[in-house]
Amino acid sequence: MTAKQFFKKIFGVKNKVIIGGVFMVLSIIIYLVNIEFYSDEKYDSYVQDRIVDLSKNADDAIYEIKQSLKGQKGEDIQFKSLLSVDGEPTYIFKRGELVYWSDNNLRLKYIEDKLFNYFVEDVLKKDDSYYYVRKSNILLYNQDYEIFVIVPLVVKSNYQSIILPDYVNKFVFGSKKQPKLAKFKVNSNYRNIQTKLDKYLFSIDVSDKTIVEFFPWQYFLVSVLLAVFFLLSSLSTYITEKIREGYSVFVMLSIFIIGVVLLHQVVLDIISNPMINDEYKILEPIQTSFVGSWDSMGVILLDFTFCLLIFRWISKNFRHLFSIRSILELDSRVKIGISVLMIIGYFFIINGFKGVFVNVLEIILTYEIELTFFEMSTLIFLSQLIALMGFLMMGLIAHFFMRLICWWLDFYGKSIALLISILTVFILQFFFEPFDLILINLVAIFIGVSLMIKSPNYYASGRFPAIMYLISHIVLFSTMGAIVIEGVQTKKDENFKQQFALKLMDNDDFVKTLLEKTIAQIEEDNSVIDAMAFLNKPYGIEVSKNIKLELVEWLGNRFDIKVNMLFDNGENVSGEYDYDQLLNTFKENNDEEVKLGLNTKMDLQKGTYSYLCNIPIIDKFESTDTLGYCLIELYQKSIGGKYFRSTLLDEDFIIGNSQEDYSYAIFFKGELIFSAGDYNYSNNFLEESFKEGTIYLLSNVKFNGYEHLLLPNTNNRIVVISSKEFNYLNYFKAFSTYFTVLVFIVFFTFNLTNYLRNPSEYSRSFTTKVQIYLNLSIFFPIFLLAIVMGSVMVTTTKMEVERQYLEKAQIVASNLFKNHELSKNYTENDAIKLDVFIEELSDIMQADIRFYNKQGILQSASDNEIFDEKILSDEINPQAYVGIVEEKKTRVVLKEQIGTLEYNTSYIGVKAFNTGKVMGIVSIPFFKSLNRLDDRSLEVITTIMMIFTILFLTLLPIVHYAAQGLLSPIKLIIPELNRITLSKKNEPIHYTAHDEFGQLVGEYNKMLAKLEESKKELEQSQRESAWRDVAKQVAHEIKNPLTPMKLYLQQLERVAQNDDNPKLMKATKMLINQVDTLSGIVTSFSSFATMPVPKREEFNLSKVIQQTILLHSSKSNIHFSNTQVGADVIVEGDEKLTARILSNLILNGIQAIDDDKESKIILDLYENGEKAIVTVIDNGKGIPEDVQNKVFVPNFTTKETGSGIGLAVAKRGIEQMGGSIWFETTEGDGTSFFVEFLMV
Repeated sequence: MTAKQFFKKIFGVKNKVIIGGVFMVLSIIIYLVNIEFYSDEKYDSYVQDRIVDLSKNADDAIYEIKQSLKGQKGEDIQFKSLLSVDGEPTYIFKRGELVYWSDNNLRLKYIEDKLFNYFVEDVLKKDDSYYYVRKSNILLYNQDYEIFVIVPLVVKSNYQSIILPDYVNKFVFGSKKQPKLAKFKVNSNYRNIQTKLDKYLFSIDVSDKTIVEFFPWQYFLVSVLLAVFFLLSSLSTYITEKIREGYSVFVMLSIFIIGVVLLHQVVLDIISNPMINDEYKILEPIQTSFVGSWDSMGVILLDFTFCLLIFRWISKNFRHLFSIRSILELDSRVKIGISVLMIIGYFFIINGFKGVFVNVLEIILTYEIELTFFEMSTLIFLSQLIALMGFLMMGLIAHFFMRLICWWLDFYGKSIALLISILTVFILQFFFEPFDLILINLVAIFIGVSLMIKSPNYYASGRFPAIMYLISHIVLFSTMGAIVIEGVQTKKDENFKQQFALKLMDNDDFVKTLLEKTIAQIEEDNSVIDAMAFLNKPYGIEVSKNIKLELVEWLGNRFDIKVNMLFDNGENVSGEYDYDQLLNTFKENNDEEVKLGLNTKMDLQKGTYSYLCNIPIIDKFESTDTLGYCLIELYQKSIGGKYFRSTLLDEDFIIGNSQEDYSYAIFFKGELIFSAGDYNYSNNFLEESFKEGTIYLLSNVKFNGYEHLLLPNTNNRIVVISSKEFNYLNYFKAFSTYFTVLVFIVFFTFNLTNYLRNPSEYSRSFTTKVQIYLNLSIFFPIFLLAIVMGSVMVTTTKMEVERQYLEKAQIVASNLFKNHELSKNYTENDAIKLDVFIEELSDIMQADIRFYNKQGILQSASDNEIFDEKILSDEINPQAYVGIVEEKKTRVVLKEQIGTLEYNTSYIGVKAFNTGKVMGIVSIPFFKSLNRLDDRSLEVITTIMMIFTILFLTLLPIVHYAAQGLLSPIKLIIPELNRITLSKKNEPIHYTAHDEFGQLVGEYNKMLAKLEESKKELEQSQRESAWRDVAKQVAHEIKNPLTPMKLYLQQLERVAQNDDNPKLMKATKMLINQVDTLSGIVTSFSSFATMPVPKREEFNLSKVIQQTILLHSSKSNIHFSNTQVGADVIVEGDEKLTARILSNLILNGIQAIDDDKESKIILDLYENGEKAIVTVIDNGKGIPEDVQNKVFVPNFTTKETGSGIGLAVAKRGIEQMGGSIWFETTEGDGTSFFVEFLMV
């Protein structure tokens, strides 16, 4: 049973229906089990049960923590042992001071004011966030330790972004939907949630019906898709069988289309379900200004899949759906017309799919900012799956169309159809430009070549033309993919540049308005006035922080902000520079004096604006007295500034992670005042760009291998954003990506399909096998090398990135140790100096820097607004604390996460030289490291694909022709083998090379020689067989009358003798002699015909020779000489037959000697290895050359009275005994016969 028959039997119509039904029932069960609809009286019970479970988990965690604490030595908490306890986030306080934390994602100080109230179990509310807290105490070493288990229930983010989304505890509430909670019962719609001891925790609104989901929906979707697949497959098989049985094609086709549409609608309704859409956002239809209204990726993939299955079914059953005879009988002009429509239609199909593919990629760009990494990866996978479906559909349509055209049109008809089609397409392109010019040229070449050489006809052969036919499809689609990617990338590039340029432009009106409003508020703020009036430095520092925090919320994305509070004497309450120094610093390179209020300055080197708010603080009682000043400095950030804040809080500021791929410059009044990036701008850049084209708003100019976007504004500034032009290398990268993937998928599917169709016929020609082996021997090592190199490169990149940031952290640690007394207790002034120092180091190192004390608590951070915004906790990562403080490691690199953002952070301990004690810990997060690793990995993979594409396209024909060359000797042998015959002479092969094929040819020629010998033996055997039949018949026909004839002649002889009739007497004797002669001949014939198989027994050959010589030595006319018969020679054979053969040879030798010449016979016996050879030599007249080849032929003789049977009998007998007989002769000198026996 073949694989095809096996699968056909297993997956028959009935079995497919059963399997589809099973999956459908399974999907229904999953749906019913997965969700539960809770009404108002049930949902509060569900949440109540989950809170009880959460309480139990918290109790278990506290118990484990207590047991671990009891096992520790000393008063210091050992993080390492406590972190081994699994459970909810745990925190330990000693006398109100935090000494242990298992998780640093919770901003503990945010709710710390409520932790130490009297309670055991409660839910704390802070703003719109809710936290479950379980508290317990333990007394150790006469110290009271408070253990807290804190679990966020609902956390409301102040920043609605994909990185910092709102958090809902799905374990407690069973859904991602944000519940309505309250710390008191608002109305009758709210239900109270209590502890297991009936203590009130919070209230929850249960007015809306709540849907609780127990596990993800992918199990349900997979079951539905499998059910639809098997049902659709069974439907197509059933319809096909019914059509073949003779049912109405129209009815069956209608049923099939209705069934497909219904199944399609079922899946569409399922994936359009709001619950599933909420789970998988990529299934939602999108409407944006970028792509307009478009279906979701899931719907597009679904439509493509169903279209592919329908067209596949139609093409497979074409012969059953349409009358072949009626098609063939169509007029040639009609056939050409239909062919023209198919070819033109294929151009539109290609163009249509290109449009779909463009929209698919644009959807990815639309979602790029909104989706998580997993969702984005899924989206990209779906886009490539859609591309694969499109390729299969295009390939199937092209193959079907071209196979049909090749089937019903001859060369002339195909040429006309092709010419009309291509002319029509190019005319349409000239007037309407519906196609991509490169694509239609490539499609025209593909269709033309395929039709002219009849490539579709070779598809099923599996040989080199079939492979090239598939490669042509892959090349066509890969080129289209490269064109699409170029177009989408160009659009993305333009959008990015426009947003990027607009962000670089100043927005003075907004900034000035905001700052003027801030100045007015500060002048009227009583807290500011009181801080200045009472000369209260701590209060002044707190006021300055509040002012900065308010400004950061609005301008932190674009400006570095510094707020300085100064007394009337110029003393700075929060820094080391006094009032005059700050004013002088700001007015450097600016001729204008700093006035009160808002001051603006443009940095001609950086092309950025800076602002200084010089705000006098006036006594509200004595309006003429100035109590101090508030100086607010705003310095516009470089676009490549701090990544952390811009990533988490200001997604509108940083367009994406790819900004490093762009260069930019700012021109002021035609002069270059600032530039950044790889492109080398100059003052005459604008002149060069004007030469290349007219400058418009947001105009693109291409030169020097870059595309430049120029954006002028009203302040005599022009912002230029530049990026590398999409060149041929980029085209080839995109091409090779699709090419490599498709080569593997297509050829795997191609070979698998052929194998399943009929495994017995799957064996390819030897040439194809050689090609496969050669390709594998070339490409497999390349892939192994590529994988190893890629792994090494990625590892090297990772180590390099880590090394760079660790070096930065080491530099920061060294500078901290040199410039600050880390071991002493910090005053407010020391803390300010540390903040300034960290900020300066951050600007120099271009990295976010954080410094923790040896207890793991944050002391200073360059990105302190992240901590002020309650996004990050002041506590260090506990794993870093374990590594640096407890395990005494020099450095630690950890993967961390904030919201959905994953990144790496390096930690280095600042240690004292003399003692080696840890004085503090420096931390530097490097967020772009993962992106760099991804980029490098992508670069490695792309490079591997490019190498594969080049090698594949180059080596495939080379390997093919190399295989042809290697196997040419076999092709030389095959025709000769086909011409081998027994009726004619077979000519040997002439091959001069001394290689393996030369040996093969040599063996072939030897085989031919042996074949010739076998032919001769066969001919001899056939002649002997014929002569035996003749001899048997002759002996039978002649022997019977000879006996009475001889009796009559003998009686006649006696009568003649009595009558004394000499003449009669003479005649009678002559006749009797002739009868005897005939009788002897008949006897010989009879012996030849009935000759038995010789015996195979051991006998003494020397003795037989001696007896034979003795038998003939009595004759007077025979002389034997040179007889060398000595010791016994034992051979295998028939002793009596051997004696007769030797006697016959002696008699032949005697008869060959003339009567007037003395007979001399020489008999010799000698050994030759394992054989014994007897020679019989006479001195007769020899055997003439023209009859030498007839000596052993039956009935041939040169004697007048011979029968011609003796030597034939001798040859046959000797050969049957395993020996051989031959002769050597010289005319006039005699003949030598050689008889060879096998020795024992």
